[in-house]
Amino acid sequence: MRITLKQIEVFVAIAQTGNMTQAAETLFLTQSACSMALSTMENQLGGVLFDRQGKKLVLNEKGRALFPKAANLITQATELQDLISVEKAELTGKLCVGASTTIGNYLMPEIIVNFMTAYPKTKITLQVANTEQIIQQLLKFNIDIGLIEGNCYSDEIEIIPWKKDELIIIASTKHDLAKKRKITREDLYHAKWILREPGSGTREKFEEAMGSKIIPFLELGHTEAIKKAVLLGFGISCLSKSVVADSLKNGQLVQLKTPFLTLTRDFFIILHKEKHRTAVLNKFISICKKI
Repeated sequence: MRITLKQIEVFVAIAQTGNMTQAAETLFLTQSACSMALSTMENQLGGVLFDRQGKKLVLNEKGRALFPKAANLITQATELQDLISVEKAELTGKLCVGASTTIGNYLMPEIIVNFMTAYPKTKITLQVANTEQIIQQLLKFNIDIGLIEGNCYSDEIEIIPWKKDELIIIASTKHDLAKKRKITREDLYHAKWILREPGSGTREKFEEAMGSKIIPFLELGHTEAIKKAVLLGFGISCLSKSVVADSLKNGQLVQLKTPFLTLTRDFFIILHKEKHRTAVLNKFISICKKI
């Protein structure tokens, strides 16, 4: 039995995309070449690796067992190529980072710029989504590392506490609650809320703190859109203090005092337990921990 690196690369690409056509496009191959590579690999292994669900290819039990090892082989092969192509003294390689919305939009740009300035031979791509989506991308090996603001309960993922963050309740200066001297839980229960979508770490922490399911007046998938809606008087919201610091400073928004709520949370670095840690990945983790 002789399985080639190209066959493994095709297998991993199909597993990540769930589609033969998309895998072929990713690898700059024809669809027939991808199909032949997979078929040859399955024949050598003595069984199919995917189940067909309509047009989608989904890993079966045998494929799921093989996938982490195959993905790591591709990572290690790429790392070997990078080491051969440049001087050993230089850190090289690619890294795909996934970050939940607050972290991705407000912390990651500076971290990535600093990292690539220090290590110009590296290449980093960033995917920004909500916490649940980042976890799913990590489980599929579509990203190398995740940085999230919500909880993660997967046994397949290593969770590393990273930074503390404070959420606050915000309103426009003209909102009725902004003029009230003492705010109660009942005031908050009856307010119109503009919140992040389900799956967001910010939304999850807010609902934990309130102790009751609040039905939002409006759900928006981006913090800047929420800030704008609050500023226009559509309702109040709960966001990271770091996200609204400038708006508070210039008097566009106000923080509502809610000492009865615990809104401190943790940011986490998450890694797949079976993921091979390249030199680039280890260095990136080290840089993040210094921030």
